[in-house]
Amino acid sequence: MAASNYLSFTAREFALDEDFQQWVLHPEEKNVFWEKWLRQYPEMEPVINDARQLVHSIRFRSYSLSATDKEQLWDAVWHGLGEEDEPATVIPVSRWKDAWKYAAAVLLGILLSGGWWWMQQTNNKPVIFSTYTRLGETKSMWLPDSSEVTLNANSRLLYTETDHGKREVWLDGEAFFHVKHKTAQQKFIVHTYDKLSVEVIGTQFNVNSTGKEIVVVLQQGSILLDIGEPRKGKAAELYLESGEMVRYNKQDGDYTKKRVDAARYTSWHSGRLIMDDFTLTDAAAFMQQVFGKTLIVRDTQLLHYKVSGSMPIIYQPDIMMMQLGKVFRMQFNQRGDEIWIQQK
Repeated sequence: MAASNYLSFTAREFALDEDFQQWVLHPEEKNVFWEKWLRQYPEMEPVINDARQLVHSIRFRSYSLSATDKEQLWDAVWHGLGEEDEPATVIPVSRWKDAWKYAAAVLLGILLSGGWWWMQQTNNKPVIFSTYTRLGETKSMWLPDSSEVTLNANSRLLYTETDHGKREVWLDGEAFFHVKHKTAQQKFIVHTYDKLSVEVIGTQFNVNSTGKEIVVVLQQGSILLDIGEPRKGKAAELYLESGEMVRYNKQDGDYTKKRVDAARYTSWHSGRLIMDDFTLTDAAAFMQQVFGKTLIVRDTQLLHYKVSGSMPIIYQPDIMMMQLGKVFRMQFNQRGDEIWIQQK
């Protein structure tokens, strides 16, 4: 396509262009055309920035792969990496999710097509806001309806709105929402891409879809959970009140509901990690989700050690490891993306 023809493109049209996608998704590969074109038409930079964000934000999981297929993919990758000379216990945190970084080249097309497929499920409603975070990064922002959201590390979010004011969010990862109340009682729905949706009207809540479970914690107000594939003996809809939590198993569709201290699950958005009987397994989940680090411990007895208290969250893995090491009174040694733990 001629360079001048791109001048009439919207951000969405840029994001659909395969050459543009390759330029955005592979910045390490020099692309003379796009670099020269942007220098020639600097007034297009705002549109290009929106298109870049859209390309990144639509890279959601594709459901053309079943949960079993994902596990088999991970096992194949894991065994291909070889084994350590000495056996060690790897604290399990979202095993299949890590497979994407090793198989990204093979699955890139699937991921992109899956993302666009999910966008089609919104009945072609316009995506008027999209954003994402990288590992070790959080973002707080206002949505177009004046609702406030804080996005945790390694997460993605799309926001759409109908002519009648119905608001829908697609979330992959974790986010804390403070939803703006509307006088006409328009719905605000959060979809997790795992057959579970959260419907709210003016409330504060946390949704975490990382790992093998979806965890929804309500801090204030009331919400209705819509479970897309109810199992025998389970309701398709479930109401939550303030201080209640639901854990939904992605694989078998089972779920549990109980009362909790909501602050323990929502304090991250204000920059604090609250630890209540906090174990190394909990620390592993935190380091994996926020920094992409894997905790490994040879002495499994250490897994039973628990601590309580709180600490500030510093979005630098070395500092967080140092803090956790002091709290647990253990030695944390990093080797690449692995953190080996032993007693001092």
